[in-house]
Amino acid sequence: MDQKHWFNRIVNGTLRLLLAGVVFLLLLHSVFSTSFVGRLVLEDGSERERTFNIADSPLRHFIVFLVLTAALLAGKRIAKMLRKRFPARRRDMVFWGLTLFTAAAGCAYVLMTKLHPSSDPAKVFAIAMQWRQGDFSAFDVEGYLFRYPFQSGIILFYYLLSFLFGVDNFVGPQLVNVICLAAIYGLLVKQFGLFSSLGGKEEKERLQTAVYLGVLLWVPLSFYVTYLYGILPGMALSLGAVYFAGRYLLTRRYRYIAAASLCMGLATVIKMNCLIYLIAIACFLVWDALEQLCRRKKDAGRKWAVSLLFIACMVVGVALCTSLSNRLVERICGRELGEGEVMLSWVVMGMQEAPLGPGGYNGYNSEVFTENNYDTEKITEACLEDLGKIVTRMSANPLDEGLPFLARKTAFQWNDPTFICLDRTRGRKGDADMPLWLKSLIEGRSGVKLSVFLNYMQTLILLGVLLFLLLRWRSGNLYELMGAVIFLGGWLFHLFWESSASYTIPYFLILIPYGVWGMAEWTVFLEKMAKRLREQTGPEKLSLGRRQLVTAVLAAVFILLLAAFIRTNLFDRTIALNDDYNGIDASAQFYQTGQWDRGY
Repeated sequence: MDQKHWFNRIVNGTLRLLLAGVVFLLLLHSVFSTSFVGRLVLEDGSERERTFNIADSPLRHFIVFLVLTAALLAGKRIAKMLRKRFPARRRDMVFWGLTLFTAAAGCAYVLMTKLHPSSDPAKVFAIAMQWRQGDFSAFDVEGYLFRYPFQSGIILFYYLLSFLFGVDNFVGPQLVNVICLAAIYGLLVKQFGLFSSLGGKEEKERLQTAVYLGVLLWVPLSFYVTYLYGILPGMALSLGAVYFAGRYLLTRRYRYIAAASLCMGLATVIKMNCLIYLIAIACFLVWDALEQLCRRKKDAGRKWAVSLLFIACMVVGVALCTSLSNRLVERICGRELGEGEVMLSWVVMGMQEAPLGPGGYNGYNSEVFTENNYDTEKITEACLEDLGKIVTRMSANPLDEGLPFLARKTAFQWNDPTFICLDRTRGRKGDADMPLWLKSLIEGRSGVKLSVFLNYMQTLILLGVLLFLLLRWRSGNLYELMGAVIFLGGWLFHLFWESSASYTIPYFLILIPYGVWGMAEWTVFLEKMAKRLREQTGPEKLSLGRRQLVTAVLAAVFILLLAAFIRTNLFDRTIALNDDYNGIDASAQFYQTGQWDRGY
């Protein structure tokens, strides 16, 4: 389909507008407030975890953006000078060098901590080790796999790894996570170059190195190498499926269909929410089929049919891998997998308040499961009834109930700059003598500095994505948005599902290449504007075309509306969230001052 075709322009514009709206919402949250997991002191003196929000400084974020812009412009000039004096390094050497650094640093972190699994990962890993000892009590009534049979895939994964690393060896699977982390970073970089070339434009090689450096600097995901819950293996396999799908669209070689289908099937066995990646891939394959039909070339009929067959192969791959995994689990354990808790109960729970934060785990799914005697039909009816009450209440009071809840839930999941990586790490038992500097990074003052750094970096990433969408608005290359569509799917899914920043972190990582690309486009835009101003003389400097004038007017109207919204009470309850009042010393907890100073 011609990129200037009206249908292509409508789909392209709608998709970019939707993405810009979501990213702009997250940007407002990042600029005006910061979320983190703190401690709520109860009346009896006990404490429990609670996500707090503290006020942030938009001015400081703006200054950081200006400093980065100046640094990028200066760095670009220096890079040009260096390229003239020194020959360019081979891109593959830099890529593999950074990949090896990622693996080495990850292994060093695992061996310096040797952190035991805790919380849900501890349950999953313990059940896998119980299988090795012939204990299959997790299938008993009220047992873990009686409630959550969909977790059997990740448990099987750790069960099989135990034959390689030994029973109760949790360090081995953590090192596997390190390999998955390196694969994730590498795939993101490869996809960056791959998808940018689908529209016929060669992406500059140095940007791939910049993307890799960007994902290395954004460290929250790297802390998850000790988190044995399938996040990293599932994401690595899912991104593998996305990469192979892109390779197919570029080369039309059928072997990539098999590779993508296998990766997608294995990914969903480990993590069911990896289906979001499948849906995103399917959307672009459908678009590719429409393009082939519109081109009316000799081989178009075969190509559009193969693209649709690709979708069917991925669905079959998911079904086969899931079925094989379930049959293998049942054969190992001699038990049958039941239906477990109804998935709809997680949606209902995701629309309720919880001790940790809006939409977090509050035990609703377990309660409705037990109260209805494990009857799926009755559970579904009860969930639909409860969900109807929630929707009715929020619809009747959208400004007091609906919007504030969804806004706070969004902040709960997306506005913690660490994506609770430190919270998932601190307090766990470790078998290694952890260095003081690393302990300070996880629990002490260095962790505060890291949180502040990541807070500004989060804003820069989101701003870079907006600049990418704005400066490439007229680009008709929809395929460059494949990663962004995966992020959008994750955002929409977790807007209603059980909320946790540990669930949304994979989707934020996918935004980093777009953030780097956007900043690169921003420097090019500034250089072009400066060149035009130097070339023009006299009154021509102030002349604006019709399109530029309309754009300027729309921008002015948008700024005025935003300024008016900032002055409202609704803005304070949805965007500029601040829990640092009514006796809650949220800021003191975040910055570790006063009684919350850990002393290191």
